[in-house]
Amino acid sequence: MNSHKKSLEDYRKEFPVTRSYVYLDHAGVAPVSLRGKRAVEKFLSEATESGMFNYKQWMDRVEEVRRSCAILTGAEPEEIAFVKNTSQGISIVAEGLDWKEGDNLLICEKDFPSNIYPWLNLKRKGVEIRVVPSQNERILLEDIELLIDSRTKLLTVSSVNFSSGFKIDLEVVGRLCKGKGILFFVDAIQSLGVIPMDVNEFKIDFLAADGHKWLLSPEGTGIFYCRKELALRINPPLIGWKSIINESDYDHVDFRLKTNALRFEEGSLNVMGIYALGAAIDLLVEVGIDRIQARVIELGDLIIREAEKRDFQVRTPKSKEERGGIISIIGNFDPIKVKDKLKEEGILVNVRGGAIRISPHFYNTEYEVLRLFNAIDEVIKSK
Repeated sequence: MNSHKKSLEDYRKEFPVTRSYVYLDHAGVAPVSLRGKRAVEKFLSEATESGMFNYKQWMDRVEEVRRSCAILTGAEPEEIAFVKNTSQGISIVAEGLDWKEGDNLLICEKDFPSNIYPWLNLKRKGVEIRVVPSQNERILLEDIELLIDSRTKLLTVSSVNFSSGFKIDLEVVGRLCKGKGILFFVDAIQSLGVIPMDVNEFKIDFLAADGHKWLLSPEGTGIFYCRKELALRINPPLIGWKSIINESDYDHVDFRLKTNALRFEEGSLNVMGIYALGAAIDLLVEVGIDRIQARVIELGDLIIREAEKRDFQVRTPKSKEERGGIISIIGNFDPIKVKDKLKEEGILVNVRGGAIRISPHFYNTEYEVLRLFNAIDEVIKSK
């Protein structure tokens, strides 16, 4: 069957969580699909029954998943390293670049801490941290330009802000960085899997994303992209047996680091996590990232309409070009109390920045969105 002829309702069956809950927190920790579960069960079954007799097949699958990650991001397989989380990917660059005292880098106001603390840690090396202000929940190109000078080495942004849901124009920002000769890092955890990504088209030099949000994979396995021309500029913060070109020659010391992104995989990989990530990506690619984005935007439109009917303030930019899968709303209610009451009703949303954050994925339905707002109405009435 052509996958694009399968209805989204058919894919909904992949997510047993829908039998018991309305799950609208994919910007937090997403549920895992049946395919992901089966992939992990397959690995555990083989590891239990055969030990390492299947080791070659495991490594072959790891490389298949690496190729899938490359396709998902527009990269080449040797530009992809598996990491345990987004923070690790960011820290590889923050700690690995050759910073000089007096260099500066740009971070964004109101960004997630993962994309702030690794850079602030560079102050100890004499690096100046410049903060691009957030205006009306947006990061503006002109504000970025104002902060760039001859000592600016890198700009880091989140593709979609974790709180407001603002989606930055990566193509425009990447073109600016390329023109100014500065490195461009993207924290893509809030977009990868739901918004098409092309690191070459967007002139991205480095990218990191964990799998447990929009990629619909378990926590603890993510990807790090390093443009191949830049791998040698990054001194790996961690070194191990797999960092080396002749990684399988255990009897001879030959300290020559790999020349691509694989130099950042210092030791044994989380093969079980990679199995789950691979199954999740296979599912998303089968559905189609463009199709997923269209569906999530459609559900976002409905959330915005229902919020405005109730005179709630929509913090997220309403333009389709400026948002991903997150819609944040504020009303005449305590967001924490509303979130907790909704959870009691089996409806999962979250609170960030004092707003209710709603983040549906492609398998969610209009009925679930309406059920959410009806439940919010009931919570407000019962105050």
